[in-house]
Amino acid sequence: MKVLAIVPARCGSKGFSHKNIARLGGMTLLELAVKVGIDCPDITDLYVSTDCQKYEDIAISSGAKSLGLRPKYLAGDDAKTIDVVLNLLETLSEEYEFIVLLQPTSPVRTPQDISEMLRLIREKEADACVSVQKIEEPHPYKLKKVSAEGYVSSFLDGKTSEVPRQQLPSVYALTGAVYIVKVEALKQTKSFFPKKTIAYEIPMSVNVDTEEDFIFLEAMYKRQRIKIWGLNEE
Repeated sequence: MKVLAIVPARCGSKGFSHKNIARLGGMTLLELAVKVGIDCPDITDLYVSTDCQKYEDIAISSGAKSLGLRPKYLAGDDAKTIDVVLNLLETLSEEYEFIVLLQPTSPVRTPQDISEMLRLIREKEADACVSVQKIEEPHPYKLKKVSAEGYVSSFLDGKTSEVPRQQLPSVYALTGAVYIVKVEALKQTKSFFPKKTIAYEIPMSVNVDTEEDFIFLEAMYKRQRIKIWGLNEE
């Protein structure tokens, strides 16, 4: 079984400038993403995909491989991660069975998480596995929408929030920390979510999209509410 890990790290970000190299506990999020992949014994090769020389230098010094900077058409705001991954696969001469996507901006994960997700895919004969976390608040049943006239109604038609919390169905959100998909399924569907995608729950996660998200991540780390591999894995 050959497993390819890819760390996507575009330098352009309008909401939070250079969020991929924001520093947490003395290390950049990019370095932490490379480390968690390098430390997973099930990963065969790890490549960074970036449009920035500085980012490439950071990733390579952390142990990643690189095929050079991305083509310009994959460096814009409208570039899709799936296209970046497919381009890298087409460029590499090696063949792999699985792709592991490790986004720097979702650092709550461990090498053991990656190994367990790979095991689950094989055990359940699935095509993919994604990391999720259970959402308590706000529950989708409690969300509202406001009409053009200003009237409030349930966001989900036919659903009500006027029920005990314990009776609400469980709902989950993607953490963005780990996506694993069979290469064959990825090429066929051009998606990280083929039909047979299973979930792997990570109890607490933070996805950094804005500066406020990073402040929250930093606070949770300092208060030891979350553990970040590479900083306090012991």
